[in-house]
Amino acid sequence: MLLIVGEIDSLPSKMLYWKNSKKRLKSCEGAMPKIVDEQMRNATRQRILREAIHEFARLGFDQANINVIAEQAGIGKGTIYLYFENKQELFLAMLRSIAQTHLAAIRAALATRGTLQTRLERLFQAFMQLSREDRDSFNVHMSALYGVNRAFQEEATKLVRDYLAVISLVLEESRDAGEIQTNDIEATALLVLSLTKSYVLSARVLGWSEHMITQQASMIAQHIINGVKTHAT
Repeated sequence: MLLIVGEIDSLPSKMLYWKNSKKRLKSCEGAMPKIVDEQMRNATRQRILREAIHEFARLGFDQANINVIAEQAGIGKGTIYLYFENKQELFLAMLRSIAQTHLAAIRAALATRGTLQTRLERLFQAFMQLSREDRDSFNVHMSALYGVNRAFQEEATKLVRDYLAVISLVLEESRDAGEIQTNDIEATALLVLSLTKSYVLSARVLGWSEHMITQQASMIAQHIINGVKTHAT
């Protein structure tokens, strides 16, 4: 095969390019399994946490069986200990996972600007949606605050404080905008939390329909605002 001078001169650079390309390819091939393994590990961990929520909500910490959780998650009984050292660590991780999910929903509901009335209605509806889609998580969290899982009350209380912090920011913005007048933002935030989250959960227990509860959003928001204004005067 004949090569012209230009092609001969370019051979070293081409060979270097091919060599570097092969190195990059091998590097990518080595990284891909690690990425896939990490994704699979995270997916398995989330599956374990979801099943843990159902099991702990059903039986409480003492009666829940970590082997049953592993079976429901579709993994071997021993495999679960590769993710969580023991049942206590699993329960704490589950509470933190619940907190992340709930706070993300609450922040999203309150993030969009609007009147305090509108934002309180969105908060109420967010709790309504969470209670529908993730009822067991509420049950587990409440049991850690007041029920059979009170050994984890300190961790569960962190979510309540996070709720109050997010709501307080909204109330401060509303106060600055002249919508409300209050000298105790935290106490007002606790009032808001009680008249939204607790209202929704109590209505659920009473067997009210979702449509019936959702219709109360505007009324609850108005009562909160009127209550704050009355207290301020």
